[in-house]
Amino acid sequence: MQRQRTKPEEEPISPKSTTKTNRSKHVHVALCALAYAASGALQPTLVDWLRSNGATGVAMLPMLANTLAVACVAPLRELLLSEKRSYIDRQQWSWMNYIKSWRLKGKLLRRVAFVAFLDFLANVLVMIGLLFVGAGVYAVLFSSGVAFAALFSTVNGKRYSLRQWCGVALATLGMALNGLASVEDALDAGHGALGRFELGAGVILGGTALHSLSLVCAESVSTGEELTSFRLATYVGGVEASVLLAHNAVLLLARGADKLYLKHILKHQGDPTTVFIVYIALWFADLCHALAHYALLAGAGAVALTLSRGVQMLFVVGIAELAFCGDDARACLTPVKFASVASVAFGILLYASKPKRPKRELLPAQ
Repeated sequence: MQRQRTKPEEEPISPKSTTKTNRSKHVHVALCALAYAASGALQPTLVDWLRSNGATGVAMLPMLANTLAVACVAPLRELLLSEKRSYIDRQQWSWMNYIKSWRLKGKLLRRVAFVAFLDFLANVLVMIGLLFVGAGVYAVLFSSGVAFAALFSTVNGKRYSLRQWCGVALATLGMALNGLASVEDALDAGHGALGRFELGAGVILGGTALHSLSLVCAESVSTGEELTSFRLATYVGGVEASVLLAHNAVLLLARGADKLYLKHILKHQGDPTTVFIVYIALWFADLCHALAHYALLAGAGAVALTLSRGVQMLFVVGIAELAFCGDDARACLTPVKFASVASVAFGILLYASKPKRPKRELLPAQ
């Protein structure tokens, strides 16, 4: 007589196991936030070096490196970093089945296309606005992304406590204060914008709102089991990288490689080989940033992801104080920067903290 094997009944989850799971999740989110902040602090440093060596321009190569890195997120994670291939049965795995698993249809295809369109339009608007208002004002306006993300998440059905709203407000205020300090530095150094301040500010605010909306929509799409946030990243990055590659192909045919790339590098006395190595480093930093970005989106949501920019700001201010304060007085910690750091840190802690629930008193047995 053969025995039929039945699936064992799931054991009830104990409070200790729940606490352990929550603790590991919080540690995972914290590590992702640190990786997001550290890689995000490295990116502008590398881009500034490339700009000073004439390796940027109409080709928009830093943005192309970023989109190519985002497009590699899911394949790299699924084929190299992940031990389990949960998207398809491991025994039936093949390259053909893997390629077929990327096919999108119907409503999911439309939602992914909408997220990609929002993200690309937001990046274009923010880049255009940056030309009009300068980096300092851009930092002030882009800090409103935290509030926009919380607002759109509320419209999407999420609810936040008063404590969390206060944390969002303090973090936004702190990042805006840090941006104001950058505005003063830029004006003192004579790095003005191209003019049309109101237009540029409006364009950046619109781009910031669209960027926050794209994050909330991406969170909504990836919360379903039909699509992971990492695959969504690859779809979005692939679309944007295709547009930028087509843009570079048109410029390359019109101008040639010498005029498009090498001429500006040699004009700024740069070395093409060193520029290529720095671009590889930038791509790797973009890849780490994208992996942490979409891991945070899946594990903590759009608002926590935007709050991680505050952690990135703490990294930037700390590195500037420790490494550059002796050579440049503008990099030193001022009272305004200290207030911004304190506001951001307290806001993040306030948002992440949980209210203590009062213990229920046991009634005496009757």
